[in-house]
Amino acid sequence: MKTLIVILVFFLTTINHANSLEYTVLNDEDTKTLLDINISANNIWHGVYVDDGSDKEIKIGYTHIWHELADNYLSYDEPVYIENIKIHYEVVVDGETTIIEEVLKKIFQAKAPYNLLYDLESETSEGLTKSIISTRLDDTMKVVYSDGFKEEVKIIEDFDYRLNHYLASISFYLPNQNYIGNSFKSKDFDEGKFSESIYTFLEKRERGVNGVPYEYFIYEMIIGDEELPITGQMYVDPKNYLPILMSYKNFGMEMRLEDKEIAQEMSIQQDLFIAHQIPLDRDYWEIIQTYPNTKVKNIFLEIKGDYNNRFPTAIQQEVIQVDGSDYLVLAGVLHGSDYGLIESATASDIEKNLKKKDFDPIDDPNIINMATKAINGATKINDKVNNLLEFVSDYIEDDLELTYTRTVYDIIESKSGDCTEHSMLFNVLARSIGIPSREVGGYAYDYESNIFSGHAWNEVVMDGMWVPVDPTWNISLMLGHIKESKEFTTIINNLEFRLALIEFESGEQVIF
Repeated sequence: MKTLIVILVFFLTTINHANSLEYTVLNDEDTKTLLDINISANNIWHGVYVDDGSDKEIKIGYTHIWHELADNYLSYDEPVYIENIKIHYEVVVDGETTIIEEVLKKIFQAKAPYNLLYDLESETSEGLTKSIISTRLDDTMKVVYSDGFKEEVKIIEDFDYRLNHYLASISFYLPNQNYIGNSFKSKDFDEGKFSESIYTFLEKRERGVNGVPYEYFIYEMIIGDEELPITGQMYVDPKNYLPILMSYKNFGMEMRLEDKEIAQEMSIQQDLFIAHQIPLDRDYWEIIQTYPNTKVKNIFLEIKGDYNNRFPTAIQQEVIQVDGSDYLVLAGVLHGSDYGLIESATASDIEKNLKKKDFDPIDDPNIINMATKAINGATKINDKVNNLLEFVSDYIEDDLELTYTRTVYDIIESKSGDCTEHSMLFNVLARSIGIPSREVGGYAYDYESNIFSGHAWNEVVMDGMWVPVDPTWNISLMLGHIKESKEFTTIINNLEFRLALIEFESGEQVIF
């Protein structure tokens, strides 16, 4: 369930986005102009809020941004420009408050060629600090990743990233560039790798404040790849170059310019575990038990509220419309059912979900050895997966009070966690022995409280198709799991389900 917390910090991360635009690289003169603007717009505070468009707005934290110019800073014997960002989150999940502190620091040469010299990204929660530190060495960048237990080093050769790239995202501040329809693609360096963002100047607006006309600019932001784009808008005051509002639409989040005292005020919090639940009007599991001799074919749930296309068509589900109402159909029988489509695994899917990523431990001999022992000599893919499910389910002791995400090595050491840890460990073990696997998020039915709660599980490739498996509960092909689209990770919703129909393989129907 603490996957919610992961989402909170993820939206600030810039990841690769394919687009035909060329990277914007500023000349040295424009770079100096924007550098001076950044320095002048200093000491900026934003409150961070989440919202579903209803009255459930929650404040989850604040950010503080400030810039420095220094002639002598640490070991640098040249003038440097320093950008500092501190992010503070206070997240209540299932009655427990978790404080997350992030520190982001970039150091550039303050004069041409404006090279990036140092990049720090760290996150501290529950006494555990994870960090990525990148340090320039001549024409290379040394990247050191630490998960709090182990370090891994990567060297990037022929490293070219300068302030000329970094400040491209605010090119609209240049008078000759702030015209409607103009777009910029910035080359970024985050998390020890290159990424990109696209900004488009949408419009100028004017409103009266105390009888005085006030102008502001609106830009569109696209951050992310085709699988998980982050889209939003940024409102900027062109007089003092301050970002008034940054709205991340598909995350349901906003960052609002505020005075320091207001930004740090955390009085409107709410338990995100409760805010993310979807209640059901009656217990369908109890009803199913009255039909012990037949299997469920489909369950129809009428969707109440704005689900915002968050439920994709998948092997176990499909959204349909009947007489103007939206229904989520859960497939109890996957083969021969009218609902629940088989998702074939493409060659690129398989390659992507077997490939080692930066700082990914799937090639660690200890990980491979653990996975090999877990499958217990099985040779068939079904047996391998079932043995892995049983191993992970037994290995990790449930710790539902855990409010931060452990690393893989931490999971192995502590042998504890919730669904997030089960899914993460299963994913690494499966991939280490050549089983394509991916982590999945969504909702699972809680039979005791009659609600759907946030949950994490996996999908693996078997017989050429993606099949859902749940290492937390040691089950596969699950009735009661609802997959959520990656594009919609809003952590608050105003949804409810109404049980409308249960279909059985026998042909019997129960209508509500």
